[in-house]
Amino acid sequence: MDSDELRRLRQFYHSLLGQQRIIESIPGNLVRGRSILPLEDELHQLNEEFPSLMPPFDKNKYYSHTASGETIYNLVAIRTYIAMALGKLQVAIEQPVSIPITEERQFAFINNSDLRAIIERDYSEIQRAYIAQCWKSVMILCGGAIEAILTDLLKSDETSTKASKSAPKEPDITRWDLSQLIGVAVELKLVSTAVEKLSHSLREYRNLVHPGNELRSKLRFDAEEAKIAIEVLNILHRDLSKD
Repeated sequence: MDSDELRRLRQFYHSLLGQQRIIESIPGNLVRGRSILPLEDELHQLNEEFPSLMPPFDKNKYYSHTASGETIYNLVAIRTYIAMALGKLQVAIEQPVSIPITEERQFAFINNSDLRAIIERDYSEIQRAYIAQCWKSVMILCGGAIEAILTDLLKSDETSTKASKSAPKEPDITRWDLSQLIGVAVELKLVSTAVEKLSHSLREYRNLVHPGNELRSKLRFDAEEAKIAIEVLNILHRDLSKD
């Protein structure tokens, strides 16, 4: 069971708890059909999304009689079904979420061994952060890794790097921002243009570190931006791992 399924089961669980309170407040052992319509709709949706979790709710099984043109149902049996449904839901939501196995990658193309170890460690952490839906952490870690990789790459041939048309006037490559690093790396054909095309959501990643900057720049990020950030990092790994 993944995290989205677990979230939906929790929603159903709390919804049924509310339905149970309403049903329990009805006096006697009988109930009119219209009074259980919300419960019927919720249980139908639950069985649609999780068909193997519990037997479908069939109100005809709880039919008692018809009075004044209205169908009456056995309330005791319906209460029993709700209790059973809540029990099964509780067991289901207490099950551990299935966590995808993270992938280890070697960044052998990184010249600095200490930096290489940091990026390989961060790559594993990026995957765990994505699984946990920590989008901001993914963006910051990916942005930092990409910036470090490109800085290391461009410093390996500073003469060509600084002579490129896209190179900024700042002589210290370590002070270049991410967009400048990407622009020079693409111009020198060290990485594919896909890196540049996909990197727009990453360009302001440094602003995410400080809440004040995040507020002022009105940056928005969610699963889609996080996925793109990881894809840019993976493309860099692919491009730079070629013989």
